[in-house]
Amino acid sequence: MKKHYFLICSALLMACCILVSCKGKKQPAQAPQVKYETKVLKPESKIYNMSFPATTSGTTEIKVYPQVEGIITEKKFTTGTKVNKDQTVYIIDPTEYQLSVQAAEANLSVAIARMETTKLQYESNQELYSKKIISDYVLKTSLNDYNSAKASVLQAEAQLNIAKTNLGYCNVTAPVTGYVDANGYDEGDMATRTNYLCTVSDNSLVDADFSFTETQLLDMIKRFNLRIGSKGMEGPNGKFIGDAMPKLQLKLKDGSTYKGTGVVTKIEAIVNPTTGTVLCTAEFENPNGILRSGMSANIIIPITMDSVLCVPQTAAVRLQDQMMFYRIKDDGTVEGMICKVIPSNDGKEYYITEGLNAGDEVVTNGVRKLSNGTKVR
Repeated sequence: MKKHYFLICSALLMACCILVSCKGKKQPAQAPQVKYETKVLKPESKIYNMSFPATTSGTTEIKVYPQVEGIITEKKFTTGTKVNKDQTVYIIDPTEYQLSVQAAEANLSVAIARMETTKLQYESNQELYSKKIISDYVLKTSLNDYNSAKASVLQAEAQLNIAKTNLGYCNVTAPVTGYVDANGYDEGDMATRTNYLCTVSDNSLVDADFSFTETQLLDMIKRFNLRIGSKGMEGPNGKFIGDAMPKLQLKLKDGSTYKGTGVVTKIEAIVNPTTGTVLCTAEFENPNGILRSGMSANIIIPITMDSVLCVPQTAAVRLQDQMMFYRIKDDGTVEGMICKVIPSNDGKEYYITEGLNAGDEVVTNGVRKLSNGTKVR
């Protein structure tokens, strides 16, 4: 009986050990299957907006210099307001110039009186000479005196006109209709001929100056068939450069886009050797006066890109200043391809310019988990 009981207990103990042993063993884990999204590249048509920093200026922008010197007694405008042509913007103290007019008028009166006296003397001598009372020398001398007196009158008249003109210059006027900006001069300041008082800009048309790099210039020349003509850079067959290139947009400092469109009016033919850039000018109509001289903005040139390969930006691996994409090979493994790209304006895509071809299939998600030779299918 005791022997039978011992066998039963031993059997139960072994069963428990086997059960515990089975529970303690770990089953081999299966590798998780990662599903990668891919894209087969095919040519697409996209519009890429190239952006260039620009500074605006009125197409007619004139610095107003005083023609006479003196203390400014009145400033007749508020900076940034519109003034009309010939409207007074400054008044310079006219006292000195009024006195000059008075002195010139007095000198003219003296000259006229002397001319009248010499005229009478000459006429009298003519009569005496006809009666042979005086000599030919006396007659000619009186004629010379009369002619000299007439010349003095002309000289005095010129001096009076100069004095009156200078007096008129005390009213400094706007040379064109436009918006006026002061150069720091106010009432009580000294106006001199060497320093301009203000700037008047006709802003009905506004220029925006910007620059191309040498590489961008070469791209524009090839893309739009530009050439050097008799009037600078022009389109094919002498076409106006603004008609050869697309219409431009202007993005303002507050992030808004100006409603009107512009045209390129000038591209310099010479690249600046110091900066490696070439100066360009675009022109915008400004009927509502929104654009002002000196504004900072960005010129937007829409470039139509035909047959471009597009990939999501999630497909890219940045390697310092390079971009790499994983192309799927025929055996289902991947290889990294270094490519040249242009980022799309919305920040969602890259446009491949070099490194991949139409028909290539690339991985578009989870690329940081990949390495050359990783099998994805």
